[in-house]
Amino acid sequence: MAKEILFNELLGLLTQENDIHQNLINIAQDINNCARGNDVDGLQRKSSIFDDHICGLEKAEERRLDVCGRLQNILSDKAPSGRMISLIEQCEPGLRERLKEARASLMERVSKLKALNTSNVVFFREALGGISASIEMVKASAAPKTGYRHKGDFKPGGCNVSLFNEVV
Repeated sequence: MAKEILFNELLGLLTQENDIHQNLINIAQDINNCARGNDVDGLQRKSSIFDDHICGLEKAEERRLDVCGRLQNILSDKAPSGRMISLIEQCEPGLRERLKEARASLMERVSKLKALNTSNVVFFREALGGISASIEMVKASAAPKTGYRHKGDFKPGGCNVSLFNEVV
């Protein structure tokens, strides 16, 4: 009886993780759209929502690991590896198919989320590289230059000019 309860709890957790991953996929796409549209406020809001979903996902994963650990203790001789797929094979056929579908769906969503996150990381690195290059050009243009006087002797550069207005 405890085994059936744990398998049902595992199905619920996999369903919850699927929902969270779908939300993360949607938010990651929104973050990408905000970044492309220069919507800084939207980017901050979406990033905060993304972080909240990540916290929920961590809690769900911890509960899933606990349930899998308890199932492994119950099924120690039948599923010695403790891997979720080997545990799933030990439940009744009707529930087994639902668990396999939920697990497959979760793996697919994890792959989609990885691809979106990689795309966002590349996009932000490129954007930050462009910003960094612009700052370096401004710094270089503000640096004192070596000059010569009308007699041809060396004229030392002036004091460093600040890029920022320091007046309060």
